[in-house]
Amino acid sequence: MTTWKVEPDRARGVLSLRLDGVLTFEDMQAFVSAHDRAVDGFHGRDYRVFCDIRGLKPLSPQSTELFEKAKRYSAAHKNFRGSAVLVDSTLVALQHQRTSVAGGVMSTELITADEKACWEHLEKLPHERTSTRP
Repeated sequence: MTTWKVEPDRARGVLSLRLDGVLTFEDMQAFVSAHDRAVDGFHGRDYRVFCDIRGLKPLSPQSTELFEKAKRYSAAHKNFRGSAVLVDSTLVALQHQRTSVAGGVMSTELITADEKACWEHLEKLPHERTSTRP
């Protein structure tokens, strides 16, 4: 069974994402749309992303582009603090890492099979985005 969920917790500043199974291009379009609405729903307040992709099968090239688009959308928001990705497949982890690098979120992202490490990473993220300007 294919599933995806987008669950914003504005009180905790966490956007929880879950993707499982084989997602079609249409599934990914709906997921990205829900993701972008959830990001906008933080109304400029800081947020971090917890992404559970255990059980996700490798994405098609078109769906991969959409996932990268969602990451670029987050990276473009000053209130995005970073992400942690829970994964159980080496192939999916590599695919996800590639889209994270291209999407501009890899510098603040942890990709691991350890759920505890994900939450610890999210807790350690800075509360203010630091400037890269001298």
